[in-house]
Amino acid sequence: MTAPAKDLRAAVEIRTETNPGRFLELQREFYRGDRNFVPPLAAGEKWQLQPHRNPFFQHAELGLFTAWRNGKLVGRVSACRDRLNDEFHGDRVGFFGHFEAADAEAAANLVEHAAAWCRQRGATELRGPVDLSTNYRCGLLVEGDPGTPVMMMPHNPPHYAGWLEATGLRKAKDLVALHGTKDGIDRKRMARIAEHLQKRNAAQLRQVDMRRFTDEVRTMWRLYESIWDRNWGFTPMPEAEFLAQARDLKKIAHPALLQIAEVEGKPVGFIVALPDVNKAVHACNGRLLPFGWWKFLRTLRATRSIRVLTMGVTRDYRRAGVDVMMMQRVMEDGIAAGFDACEAGWILEDNDDMLSPLATMGLRLYRRYRIYSKSLR
Repeated sequence: MTAPAKDLRAAVEIRTETNPGRFLELQREFYRGDRNFVPPLAAGEKWQLQPHRNPFFQHAELGLFTAWRNGKLVGRVSACRDRLNDEFHGDRVGFFGHFEAADAEAAANLVEHAAAWCRQRGATELRGPVDLSTNYRCGLLVEGDPGTPVMMMPHNPPHYAGWLEATGLRKAKDLVALHGTKDGIDRKRMARIAEHLQKRNAAQLRQVDMRRFTDEVRTMWRLYESIWDRNWGFTPMPEAEFLAQARDLKKIAHPALLQIAEVEGKPVGFIVALPDVNKAVHACNGRLLPFGWWKFLRTLRATRSIRVLTMGVTRDYRRAGVDVMMMQRVMEDGIAAGFDACEAGWILEDNDDMLSPLATMGLRLYRRYRIYSKSLR
């Protein structure tokens, strides 16, 4: 007599995790032997998951869950409901993120659990992978060049896509990242274009004044609220939350990579690029203590690549070339400061207003990330 097939899904136990630091550290278990994996720097990420430290929790609720089979860890996931996202878009979306799984059955259990958690809190759609909101890490790497991810960008095995799609999730939107190097960009041509654009519009560029950091960040927050409000997936970010993220990133900020565009003294755009701290995190294996901090600081000082984290221009000046001017300025100032490569991302796959100027500069699309969704009705 043939033994009945074992239902692996029924054997998976889902547990609630209450320790954000431990939840983040569990990611290591799924990437043993992966040379491109950058472990989480708990000292730098844990605060994002702590309600008493991150203003995000003033408008959102989060659940952290782990999956176990026969006492062995086989997955983890977060589930989130964001009141501001609902109010802004007029829908009821629940997000799942921090997704890792050891097999398809564990993946199915985790997605089902996140869906049930979100449905119980009024969600009619599930979307992800999105860690908290689109203002944090999001997307699943589905294609692109091999190598380590840059800071705040995902890294995952290629089979995750099939496992998620097997649960009924379908593509909602792709996000793309572009890459460029000092040697691959025609700097003389870009300088001529920037000079020509400068004559066509009245925009002036200036570096962010780090001595007035809080005031400068408030300026960027007001621009952020008006520039991105029509983008797919935009999630409003209250001023306190925006400031909290900015203060965290200030630890690695380089003045040469932060620019604000003004017309007659009025801010009309900004660009934020940061040294790729992931190289330093990789060097110390994500552990600053007891002696990892030395490797971290040494590698960070030697880092030569940056990530263009965000760039935007108000609608009145969106087609005036201000974005090209800002990118060209950061490129030149960055090269002068010793950087020689950059990643620009993520960018919505259909955002031609942003993709075209970057392609003109010589950056190439090199990685693609996917956000999935499915109905919970």
